[in-house]
Amino acid sequence: MRDEVRSASSYCSASDLRAHFGLGTAARAARVEIRWPSGQVDTLLDLPANRILTVAEGEGIQQHEGQ
Repeated sequence: MRDEVRSASSYCSASDLRAHFGLGTAARAARVEIRWPSGQVDTLLDLPANRILTVAEGEGIQQHEGQ
């Protein structure tokens, strides 16, 4: 799966800064790859489902919310 996050898409608008991926019945995501605008690539492994993760470029997971 692939998603792109943008801060806005047109005049006086804003978009959700979260990327959402459905995992179906899977309890974990084996691998998540984040490609930042700078060219940096961060890879996160073995992530639990049903979480909201905050990720900082080059620093990994900063915060998580959920079960």
